[in-house]
Amino acid sequence: MIKTALRCAALALSVLALGTPAHADYPEKPVRIVVPFAAGAGADMASRFMAGKLAQRWGQGTVVDNQVGANSIIGAQQVARAPADGYTLLVPNDTTLAANPALYARLPYDPLKDFAPIALIGETPFVLVASPSLKVRSVKELVEAAKARPGEINFSSSGVASAQHLPMEILMRSAGIRMLHVPYKGAAEAATAVVGDQVQVMFAGVSAVLPFLQSGRLVPLAVGTSERLAVLPRVPTMAESGFPGFRYGAWLGFVAPAATPAAIVQKINADVGEVLRQPEARERLLAMGFLPAAPASPEAFRKHIDEEQARYGKFIRAAGIEPSR
Repeated sequence: MIKTALRCAALALSVLALGTPAHADYPEKPVRIVVPFAAGAGADMASRFMAGKLAQRWGQGTVVDNQVGANSIIGAQQVARAPADGYTLLVPNDTTLAANPALYARLPYDPLKDFAPIALIGETPFVLVASPSLKVRSVKELVEAAKARPGEINFSSSGVASAQHLPMEILMRSAGIRMLHVPYKGAAEAATAVVGDQVQVMFAGVSAVLPFLQSGRLVPLAVGTSERLAVLPRVPTMAESGFPGFRYGAWLGFVAPAATPAAIVQKINADVGEVLRQPEARERLLAMGFLPAAPASPEAFRKHIDEEQARYGKFIRAAGIEPSR
């Protein structure tokens, strides 16, 4: 009888174990978070902050892995091919999932089919900055200088068709001006070039250049948001500067490989949402020049990606940028 009872108990436990999802206690080990941008960039700073907050909630480490190159394609491709177990995540921006499909005739990943959208984190607003040596204090003065010296004023970015390059192309097309593009390997390096007066102008993420703006080493001309920013209340918007309808900022989110279990996607989404609801976390992100998103579902994030693909495709075609092959 005792042996029979023990066998029945063991069988019941095995059935229970089989019925319990392997991810019920996710995460049970450190989570790798791939950031396809250079360390020190605004996107990297916000990603590391969120990774630290998630590590606190999970009681497990998070490893931020900067996989830089090819306009975020290298990092995205790695995650698309990673095991779909929730232990490798990607923090893409608008370039990764919305602009690249229009910029490249062939991509080694499909922005929608190869990833499971998890949550939108928020937006890095962009600001048009100039070196003090250029002696311009507004977008109007920059346009006038560029028209007087066509092709002589230069601007930096983190690469061709990058998040810093696209808004400048839109501005040049809208204003009828021509400036020289000087691409760098990362946004931080591109900003440093303007601070060092090697390049004269840049559209940069606010979080990446805020210390230079506060110290006067860079001159803010306008922000790309629809409204003025709390961290730069005296800086006008591009719309106020004579370019109505101009809006540009780089959003960030979390995605996982496409086949990641829905329960894991929902758990990460809920945890990201809890972090974004914390007043202290929101204040810290705002102080970095980052606009945190309102918590929303994975389905809402997927819809956002769809809409942004259409919007960026329109931008890129209007700017006359041909897809790379």
